[in-house]
Amino acid sequence: MLAKLLGVAKVKFTNPSGEEIKGKTVYCAFKDENVDGLKTEKFFLKEGIELPECKLNDNIELLFNMRGKVEMVRKS
Repeated sequence: MLAKLLGVAKVKFTNPSGEEIKGKTVYCAFKDENVDGLKTEKFFLKEGIELPECKLNDNIELLFNMRGKVEMVRKS
């Protein structure tokens, strides 16, 4: 999915079962056929999935696995 990068936030917390979760949340805008204009959404990138060197408003491509989780990010 091709999206415009709107923001990035680091995430680090411990869930109720005691597991420490680290990663980044990326905020994106993209075209959706069910919405007039652009739809905005946030996606979690777990530790190990690198965000390419990019700036706000750059286009990125998000690639998802079969479970709908972000598997890779590329700069477009």
